[in-house]
Amino acid sequence: MESAALDPKLRNRLTRFLHLGNEVPKYYPGCWTSHKYFEVDKLQAINEAFENGTDNVEVVNIILQAYKDGWYTRFETIAFALTKCLLLGTPVVKEATYKAAAEICNTPEQMMLFNKFTRLFQTGNGRGWCKNVREWYTKKDPMDLAKEMTRVRSRHGRSHKTLLRKSHVKIAENDHARDAVIKYALFGLKRAKQLLDNTDGTQEIFDYIQKVEDLRHCEDPVAAATMAEDNGFTIDHVPGHLLTSQEVWNAVLSQFSLEDLLSNIQRIHNMGFLTSDSTTTAILISLLSNDDYIKKSKVTPIAVYITLCNYQKKTRPLKHEKAKVALEKQQRRRTRQIFDSKTGLWEWTVTRRHPKEVKHWGIDQPPNQAVVGALHKLIDHTWLLTPPTNVRYLITLDMRHHMFKGRHFCKNFALPRKGKKTATKTTPGGGGDADTEKQESKRHLLAECFYNKHVTPGHAAIILALQLLKREQNAKLAVFTETGVELVTIERNFSSISEAEFILRKANLGRVQLDAPIEWAQKNNQMFDVFINMVDRTTRYMELELNARGGRGPGGRYGPPPAPGKELPDHCPVRALQRYRRTNVGNAKLIVMSLASHRVATTDGSHEGVLDIVGIDEHVPKVIDAFALGQFE
Repeated sequence: MESAALDPKLRNRLTRFLHLGNEVPKYYPGCWTSHKYFEVDKLQAINEAFENGTDNVEVVNIILQAYKDGWYTRFETIAFALTKCLLLGTPVVKEATYKAAAEICNTPEQMMLFNKFTRLFQTGNGRGWCKNVREWYTKKDPMDLAKEMTRVRSRHGRSHKTLLRKSHVKIAENDHARDAVIKYALFGLKRAKQLLDNTDGTQEIFDYIQKVEDLRHCEDPVAAATMAEDNGFTIDHVPGHLLTSQEVWNAVLSQFSLEDLLSNIQRIHNMGFLTSDSTTTAILISLLSNDDYIKKSKVTPIAVYITLCNYQKKTRPLKHEKAKVALEKQQRRRTRQIFDSKTGLWEWTVTRRHPKEVKHWGIDQPPNQAVVGALHKLIDHTWLLTPPTNVRYLITLDMRHHMFKGRHFCKNFALPRKGKKTATKTTPGGGGDADTEKQESKRHLLAECFYNKHVTPGHAAIILALQLLKREQNAKLAVFTETGVELVTIERNFSSISEAEFILRKANLGRVQLDAPIEWAQKNNQMFDVFINMVDRTTRYMELELNARGGRGPGGRYGPPPAPGKELPDHCPVRALQRYRRTNVGNAKLIVMSLASHRVATTDGSHEGVLDIVGIDEHVPKVIDAFALGQFE
């Protein structure tokens, strides 16, 4: 059958999923990171596109273009969409999908993740699959292939050995270097040398592989560190028994990208390497302050700030299952520690490290203040790392104290009665002065962002707004007031986070009405392409009088307009955006960020140019930029 043009609505749903992990215009940062999220019934847009056996190759082209543009937040969405094309598409679509997969899956991690989904959905290991896998191993330079295959041996339940055997890879007779790599993966180094017997072109490959094997079997951390530094090995080359060696970490730190370095700071601290006078601390701080090193990355200020907050709390937010395991590990540690009431720290009573304790030997130590200071300075170096979008923004923030202190409706915080104070719980098995340790109160004295509870909504909003203000030429800041919104003037090039917070919190603050920025822009004939509202929860509309809640459904969700007879104003932000489009900017967009609540539904999904963001993570700036540039359309 002939290929039919893809319906625009299906196209929008597909592109939303590729960028957001969701077909509806909502971005949930942390809820779909587990592979359990990707089930066969997800992404119904592809099911509808391939109904009646149509050859909709355009679906594959959209996936390929989304990968090339680079606006997707996680590679899982790309791999999942490709696999669904294999599962539901016609032979023509499957052929196009495998061609796209050959272009998309460049690294071993990407290729093995794609093969994980093909195995889960049982798409088969036919000629198309075999050809795709063979091309991955035969099109790379032999030395690059050796480096990649020794760096990543297996991922996601797939290994090179399994894939090579299932795909029946055959190497050309004269391609001896590539043959050496393949035989090493299948049979090991010793057998590969015996089979090839010093064939021309294999010596360099075998020398490199021998160095990797020497590192894998090395027991001396100092010698392993020297090998890693001399050969430029990454942390992926390091075997498990050396991953707790400080010398090895010192050798491989320079090979990390800035993004990977930030994600590993807590891990390094937990092993006790970030003491005040350690070499690791000096190397880490030098990397965090190296301008050339920073400019190679596209790290955003909010990513650095999230790392900083997590490090100051000595852990990143854990899901329930991991939190239970962490508590069990803590209880085991306490049996070998004693609590010092003067310093407020747990001190080890033993010097011999148990293998299960090595990775957590320094977890109870306070954060290194030199590293904290370096992270604070790093934020100021990352404002301009991402390119400007050259779009006109109006960013409106709720800056009342509940954005920082967690009070729900700006009411006075009621203290508990004296008779209802809970007794201080002790940690079992601590010994010594353990009974005097004070447990943290369960009451949330600070506001928490969804998916990153160590970040307050107020500070997250300020950092996101400042990044746009410093990077864009046409961006304005405003705060919600009792009568609507009020513009706030902040120096673009000289204001810091603390100065911006002082100015914003001293403004004429008031209750939130999400349509107020759009109404103000229309009334004053101001031209904006993107409106961004940053609040902790959209149910703030309940603070308003009943006659000011028109056009909003339960919990602040999208609702029908008020009945004509009631004479209530329509405060729906979506309909306000539609009116603004008719009179001012035809393709204006709206982003509503609900930083501390998942109860948000600005639109019912039938409106274009509206996006809800729930919580915060390091990918939110990329999502905002992609949406502002029309990548979801």
